Amino acid sequence: MGSKIKINIYGNKDAIITGDRCNNKHSACSGKCEGCKSTNGSKTIQVRTLDLYYNLINFLTINHMEENVDIHFIELGKNTPINEESIKVEDTIKKGFEPPITVIDGIIRYYAGISNVLVYRDVLDLIE
Repeated sequence: MGSKIKINIYGNKDAIITGDRCNNKHSACSGKCEGCKSTNGSKTIQVRTLDLYYNLINFLTINHMEENVDIHFIELGKNTPINEESIKVEDTIKKGFEPPITVIDGIIRYYAGISNVLVYRDVLDLIE
């Protein structure tokens, strides 16, 4: 494969993501649920966006995808949008979609969390 699949995660590194269940919805607890809190008998998860990003990197590395991807975290609010992709992300957020926003090869794919499994499946589809 000649070129890598570009993955950009736009978010606020210290923002807390709260999921409704402790599973792989946001892929923060791939079998390890340190961030899970029990609320009224159900589990919720609270984790920092940057931790989700590093979890995704680890997941892709464990699954031998690191050589296929070029992945970056882009902090929102640090700079004005500088390219077409960042302008699209800012517009998406203004429309009410919650960060983090996952962009794969220039296409906005996911919002409000980082799913290891969904990103992995997209990468597999793109390399095949």
